[in-house]
Amino acid sequence: MGAGILVNPLTAMATFGLLVLLVLLAQGCGKKSSTPPVDEKNPDFPKTRYLTAEGGGATEMDARRQALAELSSIFESRVQSQTTSLATSSLGSDNLERFEKTIESRIQVISSVRLEGAEIGKVWQDKEGESFHALAVLDRVDAGRIWTHDLEIVDNRLRAEALALETIKGRLPRMAALNKIMFLSLERNVLESRLAVVDYPALSQLELDMAKLISQLAVIRSELRFYIDVTGEYGSVTGKILAKALTQNGILLTLDMDRADAWVMGRVEITPMSLANPNTSFIRAAGDVEVIETGSHALFAEITENLRKGHVDQNEAIHKAIMAISHLISQKLLSALGFNETQP
Repeated sequence: MGAGILVNPLTAMATFGLLVLLVLLAQGCGKKSSTPPVDEKNPDFPKTRYLTAEGGGATEMDARRQALAELSSIFESRVQSQTTSLATSSLGSDNLERFEKTIESRIQVISSVRLEGAEIGKVWQDKEGESFHALAVLDRVDAGRIWTHDLEIVDNRLRAEALALETIKGRLPRMAALNKIMFLSLERNVLESRLAVVDYPALSQLELDMAKLISQLAVIRSELRFYIDVTGEYGSVTGKILAKALTQNGILLTLDMDRADAWVMGRVEITPMSLANPNTSFIRAAGDVEVIETGSHALFAEITENLRKGHVDQNEAIHKAIMAISHLISQKLLSALGFNETQP
């Protein structure tokens, strides 16, 4: 008997159909899905639209607070890093070194703010029920729109300050104007950094030679010397507080009145008050301080403030009053010189 021949039970048509099916399956496996990736852990808050941070605590309130604090902390650290980089490029590395401490403290102040628009997206308990967890979220688009608007306002202020600078005479007024420009520039850098963190385009543009302007400020600051003289029984306390505020912001002082380029002169007085409260002593503190350019004897700034403080102990009431009036005058002095009131 001859050798047997094996015959494929599939018909030619069936074989062709199977081949087509296999080809289609192979093509389907090679294609990438057009559906955008979803955050499996938080599908309602995709990272393309939201910044998120998680926090935990023994109570729901603790978890909410921790989540918001964590989001702010992460955001602020990224903003501070990017702002410092921007400041280096816009102010110039040489200028950055001259104003390093001032710039660092200013960046910390204006970047350390509670994130407007941040909210709690969801709260849950762990499987054991022993602790709570919360997810803080920040909408990138909503935040971007707000900060874009803020950036436009800062740009307009910068343009106005730069235009006014062209007509300002005298070293003291020019120093104050340049201080404002420098701090507005840092505020602008912070806003640009915030927009970069949320991946929102910063369309606002500003054509200012910041390195040149800040170099002018560095020269003026290095040349100016301030002399402080505040009289009154507690005037020395106020004088020391004013001196500390000025030196912390890079202002140079002198003990020689004749060698000063600017005088900070004034008087602080305290007065006991008779009020219908036998258990509390009230003290009124009043202060008048002037800033005068010695060369022209022109009055640059005048500060007049008064307030009252009370305490069961009269000495403590006096202390509270003199410290409060001194710090208030200090803030107004820094503001007149172009520094922000929140500077330390």
